[in-house]
Amino acid sequence: MYKPADAKGKAENVPVPVMPELAKENSKEGLEAFIRYWFQLLSYAYQTGDTTRVAGLSSPQCTLCGHLGGAVSKSYEDGSWVTGGILQTPVVDVRWDSSSNSQQAQVQLIQTEIHYFAADGTEHRELTAATNDAVAFFADFRNDAWMTLDTGIIR
Repeated sequence: MYKPADAKGKAENVPVPVMPELAKENSKEGLEAFIRYWFQLLSYAYQTGDTTRVAGLSSPQCTLCGHLGGAVSKSYEDGSWVTGGILQTPVVDVRWDSSSNSQQAQVQLIQTEIHYFAADGTEHRELTAATNDAVAFFADFRNDAWMTLDTGIIR
């Protein structure tokens, strides 16, 4: 049974997001499904410390992807863990260009606040406040699959 992380310990039995079949299609709807899935994997990473799935769908050139993966991994070093960081994508607005394999979208990304706990259960750094941001998302369809090229907050 799923148990979210709390001040006493890490999340347990976190369900692994499953890629919907639609997210494998080279279409506007397929990209929308892929983007939602990618953020579900990032949310899973925040809950578990496991960044391998989201990294596998991210280009090595994606600077923010690498930064987020490193930050999540660091938050789980030496028995540490986090609570929160749950992501939701209520709006995904794909700007489809049928003449290109590279596509872009704007995403409303809501994230719950994050608390950071050391192995002994003490909060060891200032919390990260909840956010509700507009995010740019860039992806490419190559080798019959979507790959995240870059993402970042729109200012």
